[in-house]
Amino acid sequence: MELKRTPNQTPEEFVSILVKERASHRSTKKMFHSILKHTLLILVAITMLLPFFWMVSTSLKTSNNVFTIPPQWIPNPIEVGNYADVFKAVPFFRYIMNTVGYTIAVTFFEVMVSIMVAYGFSRFNFKFKKPLFMFLLLTIMIPGEITIVPGYIFWAKLGEFFGTSFINTYVPLILPAIGGQAVHVFFMTQYFRTIPKDFAEAAYINGAGNWKILWRIYFPMSIPAILTITISSFMGTWNAFLGPLIYLNDMNKFTIQVGLAMFQGMFDVNWPLLMAATTISILPMIVLFFSLQKYFIPSNKQDGVK
Repeated sequence: MELKRTPNQTPEEFVSILVKERASHRSTKKMFHSILKHTLLILVAITMLLPFFWMVSTSLKTSNNVFTIPPQWIPNPIEVGNYADVFKAVPFFRYIMNTVGYTIAVTFFEVMVSIMVAYGFSRFNFKFKKPLFMFLLLTIMIPGEITIVPGYIFWAKLGEFFGTSFINTYVPLILPAIGGQAVHVFFMTQYFRTIPKDFAEAAYINGAGNWKILWRIYFPMSIPAILTITISSFMGTWNAFLGPLIYLNDMNKFTIQVGLAMFQGMFDVNWPLLMAATTISILPMIVLFFSLQKYFIPSNKQDGVK
């Protein structure tokens, strides 16, 4: 509805009323858009949380109540003992310890090596730098499943060459991490390039070497990015299934993800125990994410440049 000036209104009063009316209209429109946006975000969040809630709900049910119609979102009765039965059915605590050691080792090597390689690509100019970096990016496009069979043959033959066997050990799972992770190298290279060269040049003038510049300047300034690749590496290794499944034959060396398969029989699945074990397996991921969430903020590296 268009406002019209009445005979008893001065031009200044009419303009003032018109401005207020338009401001009110913009405010109402902005509020509507905000409500619509938050409603959509809440709906998306609910759809993301429903599978997790259903997993926890199933872990507290009896076997007879898993597939009831209508579904029971709130278990009745609540079987907390399912979590204790997980550790009685299989050596699940041993699986957790195996996974912790394996994951920490892989994460450490992948992150540290990726940081050093990324520093070299971002700071130094050397022969074949661009072709090597492009080759690194091309390796990201190779699916991991393609390398499973050649990798198994390689480690089997390498063990025969040294007169031992690397199969049923963690060597094929941990040793490749010493080469770093191509995705992490690319990510850290791009991040290091955003750090002004003034810091490195000032440190170099004061007698600092390349190692000191990396660990004393680049490393502290890149904490958000380093934590990002650390969580990515930790989660990927913790949830790895194919590698441990192929190389590990001894039940006492199984990781959590392989151990979860122990709850799935050929003709029957114990869903409450499987969901309880799955809930336990993802708790470290939840704790890790929420404990490090506050560090995912942009660093103030530009503040030191004068």
